Amino acid sequence: MKNVKVSTLGFGFMGKLHTISYKSMPYCYYNFQYNIELDKLLTTRDINTISTGYNSHVNSILDLKDADMIDICTPNFMHKDQINEAILSGIKNIYCEKPITGIYDEEKEIVKMAKDKSINNQVGLVLRFLPIVIRTKKIIEEGVIGDIINFNAHIYHESYLNPDRPISWRLEKSKSGGGALIDLGIHIIDLIQYILGPITETEGYTKTFINKRPSENGIKNVDVDDFAHLDVLVNEKTQGCIEVSRVFASGGEDTSIIIYGTKGSINLNTKNPESCFLYILNQNAWLSSENYKFKDSEDDIKFLWPLGKFSLGTMVNSHMASLFCFMSRINGKTFNFIEPPTFESSASALKVIDDCYNSITK
Repeated sequence: MKNVKVSTLGFGFMGKLHTISYKSMPYCYYNFQYNIELDKLLTTRDINTISTGYNSHVNSILDLKDADMIDICTPNFMHKDQINEAILSGIKNIYCEKPITGIYDEEKEIVKMAKDKSINNQVGLVLRFLPIVIRTKKIIEEGVIGDIINFNAHIYHESYLNPDRPISWRLEKSKSGGGALIDLGIHIIDLIQYILGPITETEGYTKTFINKRPSENGIKNVDVDDFAHLDVLVNEKTQGCIEVSRVFASGGEDTSIIIYGTKGSINLNTKNPESCFLYILNQNAWLSSENYKFKDSEDDIKFLWPLGKFSLGTMVNSHMASLFCFMSRINGKTFNFIEPPTFESSASALKVIDDCYNSITK
């Protein structure tokens, strides 16, 4: 087995989720080939190593330079400096939660620096690893539903619907880069560009429904969006709309994409991460994606996605698949069909978000 020394930055929700993923990999994948050592954790939290599972806790990125890979799970506003310091300290394999920074101009700089320094990188746009996404992309490329005419896509959350939920860095533009459009929109924009092609035109509308939140120092103003609607053009020909919200009561997460083609349509929803449904026009029938499987994409799914009784739920599975993909890539693994999301993927989605915000201010 190959040893892989992992060091993580941050131990909030995402840092804990990633740690769970690393610890679970040997149990969730058949013939797992790596011995993962949770080496160093960069954190300001007053916790001990027994609680985290890491060998030691540190407060400097320089202490991480002997890691085989680092995993950045800190808030958005910390990513730029941490990535820069990591690259300057000689770290070559960097995984970062999305977005890279949430600011397009900064992300362009980081993409260039990573390219110039030959940094292996990946960003946590984890919805790419859902079997329904991989299968949808393959089904469309095989021409099953014909030429694409239109699409509708949304991510609806209710996580900030409670007005008494305290303000956090996610609700401060200076720390997050934006609101629901940054936090959730980056996922759906990345999926559309991954599945259908580049978004070439964007117009948008945003709204903040709850504009004041409690804080430790009293009531504070919220300066980011709760909701966004985008009308976009893909490949200069395919129209579609994207909506994201953190204040829609929808029974938890509701993420859906419906794509319409000249020969049918395809409907995917993350509540069923393994199987999507197709309408085939000449058969006048709805069929499961189980009827349309192709070896290259199915081999990648089999390798990356924990199935059946090994599933830890869509949230953990998607992050675990993404982290396992990166770990495998830096150790020489190539994939048949999937295209892992990189720093450039984040910057590309941020360009669309930037265009949306700019269209509102014109």
